[in-house]
Amino acid sequence: MVNKKEKKEYDERKDKQKKAMFLQRFFAFIIDMLIVSFIVSLVTTPFVDTKKISKLEEKSIEVVQKFQNREVDTKIYLEEYANIYYKLARNSGIVSLITILFNVLYFIVYQIYAKGQTLGKKMLKIKVVSNDGELFMNQMIFRAFIANFILFDIINFGIMLFSPKSIYLYLTVFVEIIQWIIVIVSIIMVMNREDGCAVHDRLAHTMVVRES
Repeated sequence: MVNKKEKKEYDERKDKQKKAMFLQRFFAFIIDMLIVSFIVSLVTTPFVDTKKISKLEEKSIEVVQKFQNREVDTKIYLEEYANIYYKLARNSGIVSLITILFNVLYFIVYQIYAKGQTLGKKMLKIKVVSNDGELFMNQMIFRAFIANFILFDIINFGIMLFSPKSIYLYLTVFVEIIQWIIVIVSIIMVMNREDGCAVHDRLAHTMVVRES
């Protein structure tokens, strides 16, 4: 429970800090995701059977085309597409696992070490700060699990490992819908709230500010 003195100190500190603009946060996020995607692709390339994945992707396109041409009904289309989608996930499992591990290292460990900044945030001159003074690891974990989709990646990875093939597609679609709802709500919050806090900022008691 925050007492009156702590609240007053926080309000004074918040007044001195200028919240990061939406575009700053957006472009920092894009830069960070490009960095993560590039490094993960380099690391995982030797472990991925690209030929098998390409064949599965070709099959998925064929199934979609058959459905569009009304060569198969909806039930057959969903069964075939779900089967291919599951096989793609299983064949890309190493990519998913390494992506989760690198996201944890980059968005949690590195960001706390760099005092609330990723490379993208440094380039856009913004940083994550704590509402309570010092930025702690548990705050960054809460924040990154939502803001950088780590939680959703872990859930999807678990679904891929343990769910029946027949419902894998539907479970991952459900998770993705929840993920996008949170993204949309967060964007609205960042653009409209006075402090610019998104869902993950509220949960972690953080905010994103411009460097002074």
